[in-house]
Amino acid sequence: MDIKELRKSKEMTQAAFAAAIGVTGSTITAVETGRRKLNEGLIAKVKEVFGVDVDAEVAPKKPASRRTARKKAASAGRELIIQSPMGGEITPDEIFAKVGRVDIVYVRVDENKAYWVKGKKSGSVELW
Repeated sequence: MDIKELRKSKEMTQAAFAAAIGVTGSTITAVETGRRKLNEGLIAKVKEVFGVDVDAEVAPKKPASRRTARKKAASAGRELIIQSPMGGEITPDEIFAKVGRVDIVYVRVDENKAYWVKGKKSGSVELW
């Protein structure tokens, strides 16, 4: 069960849910929209207050190291590493760790940015 499903099943507003676990309403909004993940302490608080576990996808995940990403790609028989003209390099997993859950990502290595689109929203993040 994810946070939004849990909150709705309890018929709570984001503000009421946030107050119950000791965070702000904007934190719950960020979690529900995929811009933020709950830390282990807050996941434990959700379990304590509501008696349920939330999905692992809202738990913090360690970004894959470049070495792990390369091993994973190599074991799949393919590898993609994006290089900046300034010498930096980044993997697709590292890009997604920076932009979060989005519909589209495109990379401009000449600008060292990843541009993203999610629904009607868009933005960019620095890669290097």
